[in-house]
Amino acid sequence: MNLAIQTDAFWDQSVDGYIASAEPFTGLFCKDAVGLADIAPGMTLLDIATGPGALALAAARAGATVTAIDFSQAMIDRLRERAADSPITALRMNGEALDLPPDSYDRVCSVFGVPLFPDWRAGLAEMARVLKPAGRAVLGVAANPFGFGPNVLLARARSEVLPDHRAEIDIAAMEILCDAGRLQAEMEDAGFCDVTVHQRQHDFIMPFDLMATDHPMILQNPLVSALPPRDRDQVIARALEMASSLRQGDIISLPGVAHLAVASKR
Repeated sequence: MNLAIQTDAFWDQSVDGYIASAEPFTGLFCKDAVGLADIAPGMTLLDIATGPGALALAAARAGATVTAIDFSQAMIDRLRERAADSPITALRMNGEALDLPPDSYDRVCSVFGVPLFPDWRAGLAEMARVLKPAGRAVLGVAANPFGFGPNVLLARARSEVLPDHRAEIDIAAMEILCDAGRLQAEMEDAGFCDVTVHQRQHDFIMPFDLMATDHPMILQNPLVSALPPRDRDQVIARALEMASSLRQGDIISLPGVAHLAVASKR
């Protein structure tokens, strides 16, 4: 059974919240990925799990002709609005089984999307399949098994409140790919070669109100959503205390580190 965060319904209802609270942070890694992709004007680029399109928009500004896919129709609709006259084709599509021909893109990128796929290894293999033999792929993953922002606070709070229950997000790829060595090995198994892993760090600056105990993005977070109500409420309350100690006016700033793996096709 898939977690809520692995469903299109979750992301369909999260577009505005994601753009407001997460994209200012994730978009920085998207710009890093575009830089590592080494785009020349006229190249074709596929952005997998594009969300509202931060990477697609940055790649288009760098001169690429972009195909951007996501399984959330609401995300695709929003990207189409934002793309305006940009050379971006936004399509609803499953990243685990791309309806695209092999060897068709000069660059293939995905930042923080593939690790959330239920069949993430299929997602990696699809990245390799559609990449041209002389092309370059860039994959972004969190450098810890929990992710960023609220997840960091919820993981710490869960470890304190429930010390006998290991804090985990129950998403296998995040547990595996947060390790640079395992990330490299998994990409090689998927059909990539010459894999190099780069680290980048940016601050996740989020509104304090995001940690409200009744915020849907907190209640549906996989670190707490499966807990019994009493345990869940205690963990969220402790996370809110932590957030309060870090509060600067109406915001909280948390450092976030990601791996950006750059590879060629084997």
